[in-house]
Amino acid sequence: MIKVKTNIFLRLIPNSLLLCIIGILSSFISIAQQRKIDSLLILLKDLKEDSNKVNILYQLSEISIDDSYVLRYAEKTLHLSEKLSHSTIPAIKRFGKKGIADACNNIGYVYGNKSDINKALEYYYKSLEIREEIGDKIGLANSLGNIGIIYNNQGNISKALEYFLKSLKLEEQIGNKEGVGNAQNNIGYIYHHLGDITNSLIWYQKSLKIREETGDKKGVAATTGNIGACYSRLKKYEDALKYYNKSLTINEEIGNRSGIAISLFNIGTVYDFQNDFTLSLKYYEKSLQIDQNIGDKKGLADALNAIGLNYKNQKNIKQAEKFLNLSLKTAQEIGYPLEICDASKNLSDIYYLQGKYKQAYQFFKLFKQMSDSLSNSEMRKLTVKKQLTYEFDKKQDAQKLEQAKKDAITSKELQRQKIMRNSFIVGFAFVLLLALVILKSYRQKRKANIEIIKQKRIIEEKQKEILDSIHYAKRIQMALITSEKYIDKNLNRLKKD
Repeated sequence: MIKVKTNIFLRLIPNSLLLCIIGILSSFISIAQQRKIDSLLILLKDLKEDSNKVNILYQLSEISIDDSYVLRYAEKTLHLSEKLSHSTIPAIKRFGKKGIADACNNIGYVYGNKSDINKALEYYYKSLEIREEIGDKIGLANSLGNIGIIYNNQGNISKALEYFLKSLKLEEQIGNKEGVGNAQNNIGYIYHHLGDITNSLIWYQKSLKIREETGDKKGVAATTGNIGACYSRLKKYEDALKYYNKSLTINEEIGNRSGIAISLFNIGTVYDFQNDFTLSLKYYEKSLQIDQNIGDKKGLADALNAIGLNYKNQKNIKQAEKFLNLSLKTAQEIGYPLEICDASKNLSDIYYLQGKYKQAYQFFKLFKQMSDSLSNSEMRKLTVKKQLTYEFDKKQDAQKLEQAKKDAITSKELQRQKIMRNSFIVGFAFVLLLALVILKSYRQKRKANIEIIKQKRIIEEKQKEILDSIHYAKRIQMALITSEKYIDKNLNRLKKD
């Protein structure tokens, strides 16, 4: 986000050779990029208008270098995704909505590069709304960060910080390291803009660490350059150039033309600080050429202003006036107050030096108006307030998380006790039931035994009765036998007589 400065070894390389090196590196990157684009275009030919085609179109919008191609493929993605979003099948409907959100985000990016702020915000907010609706937290955090960048470029620092902090908080919640790195870098820029270099470095170092871990080369290049800008602000030029060197090297490796333009611009500012106006002008002109090629109007405004100020320092007032007026015109077209502020201040000085006091006063009034809108004192208060709110929210979240852990432990213990209690109840009930079954069985057995005893007694009594009858009959029989013998004896005696 911030203009960075780069690379001490470039002082030793002739300008023609430097441009040749950059051209060769960019060509290699462009060839590889074009091959991938060609492969995707081949795949695109035979695809029906379904989710696969949306994916290919979206990838093309992501990897295309030229903003015109990014816009073309993003608009095609948007058109097809809108069709899919009307599907009655929930999964396809959601896919279509996500496609709309992603396409709108990329379209907003293109308009942001063209400095069409209203269009950029229109598409960013549309993307934000859909991402909230479908619960796309990663996309939502990205949209918040992009909107913050637009507000920052408009000079609305408090609003920018608000969106950056929202983005950071969400990125941390979902554990998206790359997103965290982006948000931290942007917050670092806010502090840098406010002149709080200590806090700026803290946030940049956090961002750099994460971006290196995630392998985000473009992000590493940006943050490395931003750290260099902090050291430059502190007038520690050797340290600054060490970081600028890293930043430029990475930008050249990945073919990031915007990053290269920023690096070249800031090398020029370093030489300006060292009063080497001839060398600094050459770097400004290289940066200006790239900004014109890629259509970066903010970059143009900055480069034109730097060239104008450079000519002023060389006492070439006519050329200074020309470039400063071009810078102011470009800045007013895109509505960026910081660039308007810089150009109007330098024009006021130019006209004052020429004795054109009326014109000098008019531009001074414009400068004062812009500088008042960018008043650091109020912004600092808002920044600190929002920062404290963010830290407080983080502490609150941490406390809630800690309490949630304690509640979970308590709940787990209660659950354990409940399980033990229930287990005891079930065990006791089982034992009780078993005891009842045993008791019932015992009673039934006892009852059966009593019945058996009764039956036995009845049988024994019957047996006794039978035996008594038998004995009685035997006695009667024995009595009869005795009587018969007696009769026989008497008869025999009578016969003898």
